[in-house]
Amino acid sequence: MTRSTPFRLLPAVAMALAFAVSLPAQARNDTFMVAVSDVVNKSRTREIVGTLPLRFGAASAPERTSPDIIRPDVVVEGTGSAGGDDPRQHRVGPPFTDEQRCAHAFEDALAKLVAAAREVNAVAIVGIVSDYKNAAPIPDGRTVECHAGGVRSFVWLRAQLVRNLAPSRPLPPATSFAPLGDVDAVPLSDAGKERYRHFLTLPSPRAFVIYEDGNWRFFSKDPEAMTKALDYCARQGKRCWLYAADDRVVWSADVDKRIGSAAQLGGAAAVDSKDEHQ
Repeated sequence: MTRSTPFRLLPAVAMALAFAVSLPAQARNDTFMVAVSDVVNKSRTREIVGTLPLRFGAASAPERTSPDIIRPDVVVEGTGSAGGDDPRQHRVGPPFTDEQRCAHAFEDALAKLVAAAREVNAVAIVGIVSDYKNAAPIPDGRTVECHAGGVRSFVWLRAQLVRNLAPSRPLPPATSFAPLGDVDAVPLSDAGKERYRHFLTLPSPRAFVIYEDGNWRFFSKDPEAMTKALDYCARQGKRCWLYAADDRVVWSADVDKRIGSAAQLGGAAAVDSKDEHQ
């Protein structure tokens, strides 16, 4: 009997020891601040986001009463794992560091926002801020708060889903050259007029430029459409002018009054987005 007693107690002792050993890992909750730019510029994140525009910071969100808002308050939790259940860990090498797991948690949260946006056909995700457990949002949009435990790391994001994006620069005033829908007035060949006709079917923000040599280019569904179109001409070393932007014709018969450079636009440019041009 005396010999059997320790063996009967051993399972209970082992369980208690295992529980005690696991406590520090479960109780760990270290906070890390992740720079948004360090993650969104990674190729993996770009694959997750695709062409969907992202706008970080509370200031990038429209007023709550804006008709462009589809979902005004979307909250997601992203998770980064140290092993097994995270497919990124299925490789030869050391476990992920806390910083790596936080980056993965951020990516996971962005993937969930993108999925929510695509579900309702949103054209962009705006007002993205870090708001861990709905406790303390970080409004500037430059950093994301991550909490790392012994096994997993977590990031919470809050955002709005919108059906339209406003141009990042003020629209130039309309001219009296022609109504927006007057395709015949566009000073291009028949092929160019046909592309302008297609341009009119595309969503805003949009911009259509005409080259000095008779070619054309347009960008659509992009708040940087005007800037991108004009900058593209400049990179080519060619001269072009803005013909139409969003809902208006801004072309002038007087060359000196045309807009041929992004420097002639007010405001400031922001980030890349989808471009459609032919």
